[in-house]
Amino acid sequence: MNPRIVSFVTLKGGSGKTTLLMLTSAAIHNRTDKKLLVIDSDPQRSVKQIYVQENDNAKSYDVFAFNWNQPHPEENFEKVLTIAKNKYDLIFMDLPPGRITDAPIYHSILHSDMLVVPIVASVLDINATTIFLESIPEVLAIKKTPLEVYGVINKQDQSIEYKHLTKLAGIGGMQLFYSPLSNLVRYKRNISTIHDIVSPEVKEDEFNMYFDEFCTKCYVF
Repeated sequence: MNPRIVSFVTLKGGSGKTTLLMLTSAAIHNRTDKKLLVIDSDPQRSVKQIYVQENDNAKSYDVFAFNWNQPHPEENFEKVLTIAKNKYDLIFMDLPPGRITDAPIYHSILHSDMLVVPIVASVLDINATTIFLESIPEVLAIKKTPLEVYGVINKQDQSIEYKHLTKLAGIGGMQLFYSPLSNLVRYKRNISTIHDIVSPEVKEDEFNMYFDEFCTKCYVF
């Protein structure tokens, strides 16, 4: 088995990274027959917390919290991935905010097939995302397998900053999703490791349009 490994990553908090990962994971879990594992290595442990709170894990996708502050984290991370690759069709990773040279981000990207980067139309977010994307070639120089990088526009509006988001395309090889999301915050209220956020039958819903595009880019179907 050779599962696709997708990392959701951002340089700074507040971009909607974990929310996007959980929305995507729940949809994968409910709409496909793919066996999914989410590795939660963000210190906030948001995915793991909700997984435990829902307390009905037989109906959820699987979640594993990985602690990068343990002894020999790189070696243990390799072991976790080796086991997971034999059990799952897809592996999603929720990475902590930080620099690309930070061990959790660096080693996760080395093993990833695809990066999903939520981007927000603010000067601080655009600057942080630019710095992150410009650092990706440093990892690619060592990485032995291809890496696809995609940006998902969160909190789309008509601001001047939003118009600058398209300039991020191409930096570090990033491609922009053509399906933006207006505001991931509105989804947080019903976030779940079990339940889908919206019926897949509502074709015009912005999340469903994003999800269809994600599945195409991630080769889910």
